[in-house]
Amino acid sequence: IAVVTNLKTKAIKVSKMFRYKSLAPLLLILIAAFNLSSCEENPYFEEYLKVDESGWIADSSARFQVKIEDTSSAYALVFNLRANDNYPYSNLYLFRTILSEESTEYADTAQLILADSYGRWLGDGIGELKTFQRAYRREPLSFRKKGVYTFEFSQAMRTDALTGVEEVGLTVYKIEDGKDNK
Repeated sequence: IAVVTNLKTKAIKVSKMFRYKSLAPLLLILIAAFNLSSCEENPYFEEYLKVDESGWIADSSARFQVKIEDTSSAYALVFNLRANDNYPYSNLYLFRTILSEESTEYADTAQLILADSYGRWLGDGIGELKTFQRAYRREPLSFRKKGVYTFEFSQAMRTDALTGVEEVGLTVYKIEDGKDNK
């Protein structure tokens, strides 16, 4: 009888050990995820504008006003788009403009690739809503003068109403001392 009790005790100890070992990888994953998310710097500016259900109208612009006070720092800009499965194209052409209080500082047309050649969305998200984040430029921007700058985006897809677009946004990260604070 003593041998059987001893075996049961050993079996209990072994099962307890396996129970804690199975939690260890999960615990490590949770700690790593927390550390990664807490390292991220808050953006200097971030805003999303909701698009009407009928679509992003060709002659309407998404405008974001950003107050720039530090001209010694550079700024990384990110264009954000949230689109659903009703978005009919694999790309997006944009008219982009930066306006200062005095004049137009920059204007161009850009193409953003939103899906690969197989039609798979390149954005983040689960389900039908995807978020696409694209750098405004490869290099950060610097501003010569303090003031309020308006960043303007218009769709240039040769259609009056671009369906499937739910929100358009802009995120600005301040880069101090030449180091990215993202």
